[in-house]
Amino acid sequence: MPPASAASAPAQPAAASTAPAQTVVPEQSMQTPAPPSRSLTWLWLLALGGVLLAWWTAWRRGQHLRDEAERLARQQRVLKSAHSHLQRKSEKLQHLSMHDPLTGALNRQAFGVELRDRIDHLAKYNLPLSLIVFDLDHFKQINDRHGHLVGDKALALVVGVAREHLVSDDVFGRFGGDEFMVACPGQTAAQALTLADTLRQAVAARAPIADPPIPGLTLSLGVAQADPERGYDIDDLFARADAALYVAKQRGRNACVAADDEAPMPVEAAAVRRHL
Repeated sequence: MPPASAASAPAQPAAASTAPAQTVVPEQSMQTPAPPSRSLTWLWLLALGGVLLAWWTAWRRGQHLRDEAERLARQQRVLKSAHSHLQRKSEKLQHLSMHDPLTGALNRQAFGVELRDRIDHLAKYNLPLSLIVFDLDHFKQINDRHGHLVGDKALALVVGVAREHLVSDDVFGRFGGDEFMVACPGQTAAQALTLADTLRQAVAARAPIADPPIPGLTLSLGVAQADPERGYDIDDLFARADAALYVAKQRGRNACVAADDEAPMPVEAAAVRRHL
């Protein structure tokens, strides 16, 4: 039987009871924090998807705007080209409406408008204007003998010579058939008569050496002047120049004649002409 002292002795507390109490940390708390919950992950994914969708929408919209800008630019180029084409066509039609298609000289109507404008301007300052009216001698015989193609070349030759000797202020037109007119603003009848004789001599010298040659091609020319003394009436100016042309024909053609106010206007000339 064990001794009483041993049996009655109280049980010794564990050594751990005398040591300070220590907190036992669960093993799980010392590990890496737990990942976010699944709902938070979905929120991030939705946010990222929204950003990507917004970027895609903006990119597509930008691409659409670029495509639209390019389409509008192409359309603008097409419209600009069409506008330029219509403008050139309009200018061509306007040119054709004012110019003789064979010779390129102003037609009768356009010449009349230009002549009126020049006379109205010069009349304000009491300045002269001279009118030269001329035609081709025996033009019908040239057509009958050599054909209308040669006749057209004769007209072209005369127009070419005229353009070589006219200045920019001069107004050149075809009255009809083989008859032409030159208005010389600021020029006296004497100055215009000198120009007329220069044209006459140049045509007579050029015709025999033309291609093809047009022997016998000459001009008859009449000159009249508008000024404060004689007045600025266009019909009267044309009638006096036309009468002078008729006198040149009566003198044997290939001649230049200035209108003489003292001489009566030939009735035959006035009967076959029409006013501007």
